[in-house]
Amino acid sequence: MVENKITIEDVAKKANVSIATVSRVINNKNNVKAETKQRVVAVMEELNFSPKTPATLSDVNSNIILMCVPDFDNPFNGPVIEGIQKSARSEGYHVLLMQDLSHYAGRINYEEILKNNSIAGIIIFCSVPNSKFLEDLTFRCPVVMCSEHAENYNVSYVNIDDVKASTQAVNYLISTGCKKIGLINCNMNFKYARHREKGYRQALTAAGLPINPSWILHLSSVTYSVAYSNILHLLSQPDHPDAFFACSDVYAFAAINAAKKLGFRVPEDISVVGFDNVYLSTMSDPPITTIEQPSYQLGLQACELLLEKIKFPQVPNKHIILETELIVRGSTKL
Repeated sequence: MVENKITIEDVAKKANVSIATVSRVINNKNNVKAETKQRVVAVMEELNFSPKTPATLSDVNSNIILMCVPDFDNPFNGPVIEGIQKSARSEGYHVLLMQDLSHYAGRINYEEILKNNSIAGIIIFCSVPNSKFLEDLTFRCPVVMCSEHAENYNVSYVNIDDVKASTQAVNYLISTGCKKIGLINCNMNFKYARHREKGYRQALTAAGLPINPSWILHLSSVTYSVAYSNILHLLSQPDHPDAFFACSDVYAFAAINAAKKLGFRVPEDISVVGFDNVYLSTMSDPPITTIEQPSYQLGLQACELLLEKIKFPQVPNKHIILETELIVRGSTKL
């Protein structure tokens, strides 16, 4: 007869608390209410649960790293995944890809995936539902965020300064004489979308230029067809932008083609700056002026951080910000 192993999830469920709360009780943290602590201890005794430290909640014998990606369509994601896989393989680990957390019904389903699979650690390359979810997850196993990071919970990450990069992009458009600058952005669930819009707004405000809400697009995903149709509609209006800051080169590519479809010249009539410097940026006609972010290095360093946390569980969280660069090409005026 096989004995059923009692897990931290079982304790949390029976005590009606989070996994993180159980872990804090196990580790004698003093930020748990006395009555809650007593209830958790009583449940552990009732279930005959042998506590483990947070560092051992993951499978220490596993060589599988779980990577959560937002989608498989955005060309920016490819080099990031490549960087992660390069770092993982160098240490004998394999990378398992799972699409965006929002594709799952909720935290319970996601935890079931972890519970039923042997995972050494997780790299999150997408937004997370909330800080409570992230807190529970970090007590389950080592976690590092890549490109995205939580603004209200301390977890290791590798990222860029999206506000600074976006301000630079918009300031360049302003320096070329553009005065009616639109924004093509993704949905605001993503930290990068919020920060890039913040940089856009800061640059326009500092220059005394108008921020017209009708010139700002929030799209559901980084998809060419969705961007193209929305930009066509915007440029068909009597009062339209004379430039776009696009938060993805996919959006910038769509903006250039939509402008040309309507008879506008790029960059003489409509200037466009993109973001990421993916392969599309040089395939476009004209090629796209864009913010280059070090996508491969983002992935490589994120995996290096995770491997460090797997080997040395007590290592402090680290926050790494990589540099970006404005690459000037033919989609903007000189």
